[in-house]
Amino acid sequence: MTTVTFFYENDKIVKVRAIGHCGQAESGKDIVCAAVSTLVQTAYLAIADITRDVEYKRNDDDGEFEFYVKAECELRHDIDVILRALTVGLNDLEQGYPKFIKTEVKRNVY
Repeated sequence: MTTVTFFYENDKIVKVRAIGHCGQAESGKDIVCAAVSTLVQTAYLAIADITRDVEYKRNDDDGEFEFYVKAECELRHDIDVILRALTVGLNDLEQGYPKFIKTEVKRNVY
């Protein structure tokens, strides 16, 4: 199972962590894992395209990818729109494939 955690600072998502392998099919044929990876990495790339206020960490062995964005930065509204699209997409996947993906929220952990 892949777990995607959204970390909030006040009302802003500041970190997204995806960890684990979905296990819906064998590696290379897992459509759920491919969808999760595509959504998370595209959100990161879109944010990185508009600001330098984002950092990422990746560990392919654990199936882990996470990125951190500052709560306050010049283009925060645009970043929030991208992150909202990410949450909507992942929540939809979770509803369709609840055995393979779980989303969770952690608030004010910093």
